[in-house]
Amino acid sequence: MERYIKPDQMTPKERTDAFAKGQEIDRIPCMPQMGVTMANLMGITTHEYYHSAERMAELEVFLFEKIRPDSVGVGTTLRGVAEAMGSKIGYPSNGISYLEEPILKDIRDAHNLSPADPYKDGKLPLCLKALKIVIDKIGHLVDVGSDIAGPFSAAAAVVGTENLLKGMIKYPDKVHTLLEVVTETNLRIVEAFAQYGVGLCMSDPVASTSLISAKQFKEFAMPYQKKCVDKMKELTGKGTTIHICGKSREIWEPILETGITTFSLDNAEDMEEAKNVMGDRVCIVGNVKPVDTMRNGTIEDVMMEAKECIRKSYDSKMGYILSTGCQIPMGTPIENIQALMDAARIYGRCPIDYEILK
Repeated sequence: MERYIKPDQMTPKERTDAFAKGQEIDRIPCMPQMGVTMANLMGITTHEYYHSAERMAELEVFLFEKIRPDSVGVGTTLRGVAEAMGSKIGYPSNGISYLEEPILKDIRDAHNLSPADPYKDGKLPLCLKALKIVIDKIGHLVDVGSDIAGPFSAAAAVVGTENLLKGMIKYPDKVHTLLEVVTETNLRIVEAFAQYGVGLCMSDPVASTSLISAKQFKEFAMPYQKKCVDKMKELTGKGTTIHICGKSREIWEPILETGITTFSLDNAEDMEEAKNVMGDRVCIVGNVKPVDTMRNGTIEDVMMEAKECIRKSYDSKMGYILSTGCQIPMGTPIENIQALMDAARIYGRCPIDYEILK
């Protein structure tokens, strides 16, 4: 199906700056979740990416030049904090990193752990170096952000997810001890990132109600997320985005209590419901299916699902950003990612023409 795609009238940087201020923009922002899983598009392996600040930065620059997303960034990955604290992380030659051996074998020994130093430990120094390279190269054209694992998910990679979940029941005080140490590491990372003035996103998949109850979320996840949000606001004045994989409807209210300004939703949830429940308090982001649509679908599939997301969400009071429901997986055709961007240009052109969204 042929469609006329009107060229962008603003640079990504101009667009996101105006969007943040509530000013007029040419189209809805579009920020597909990419990163390491896109390494093959540049002809490098994920192993090369994980072990080189230069490769991390080169990938973000490459993706920006090819796709022109409205944000780029370098993060610590879900296991970066745990690695810096001593966990052993596996790095396949061409696959996503995984927890090989947690540093903490017994949750009852949590008091023996110490916070990590982002300037010395694990691959955190590489992330900081890569972030600086990206800012220097394209920071004048596009918003550059950072990403950390939420404290609960980071803790899962320090002691192992199963041990963490069991510990909440058997040794709740020890779980809090662990979360305090992990959160202190996160706060040190936030402070290191903040020197560059970048925004922050927290990814906290283990805190999803697919794994824990809403009551457990309020006790073990929310207070520590809030500490990170508060620190970011204190140091930069910027808001924080949170992404929760899986189901999250039961914890939308407590998540908002952390003070986040943007909520990125997994495709397991409905954008229209999110708009109706919390769209007057936070900007909402999402949520085209990353596997079924982005990787396995056609360009037309991407266009139609993006159109539906825009239809449901474009009038959200605090704003809407078109994105994927989670990180785009390896093997996704670059044409499908470009189609997501083009959907924002066609269906998200401002002022929104509701007739083309029907």
